[in-house]
Amino acid sequence: MEHQEHWDERYATVGRLFSSHPDTAMVELVTPLPPGRALDLGAGEGRNSIWLARHGWTVTAVDASAVALDRVGAAAAAEGLSVSPVQADIGDFLRRGDSFDLVVIANIHPSPEERAVLLRAAVGAVRPGGHLFLVGHHVDSLGRVGPLDAARLYTEEALGGALPGLRTLLLERRERTLGGDTGEPVVDVVLWAAAPESLPPGRSA
Repeated sequence: MEHQEHWDERYATVGRLFSSHPDTAMVELVTPLPPGRALDLGAGEGRNSIWLARHGWTVTAVDASAVALDRVGAAAAAEGLSVSPVQADIGDFLRRGDSFDLVVIANIHPSPEERAVLLRAAVGAVRPGGHLFLVGHHVDSLGRVGPLDAARLYTEEALGGALPGLRTLLLERRERTLGGDTGEPVVDVVLWAAAPESLPPGRSA
């Protein structure tokens, strides 16, 4: 993962580095769910965390950047929202063993080896009956958005079977248009998965 200093410097250069709008696929998939505890990994400036909290979720927003998390905390405080910013390495946080009704992984692009470790750990953070949402830049968007290393971008094939223990409900590529004047088309991969419900008391597998 990128170091804290790298991201602090990037965020500090502008008043806001990324869009304030939540991910549209996340909004679509999460809206039917009853609110619970959510974990936003690599939360950045909190675009997804803030939306979730506005819709009744209790959110833990984890990021390495103190600068970004200061913005999350300020935005949440201004609206009286239930968002807890946590400055930590994502892997270190997941090793704490806490569990959530929803885990969000939006536009995090580690190496394939780091990705496998991250996803296995993220699966362990999903409560029985909970969900995991992942969105990332497709390799077809190389050179337009995301890392310039194709290996760090996503394909449907690379994510198939990447969440052992969860049931994949949706795995697809989605095209969208970048904001601003360019209107340039880009491609994302969206993955939506669910953990099985726990067995009733007294029953065994």
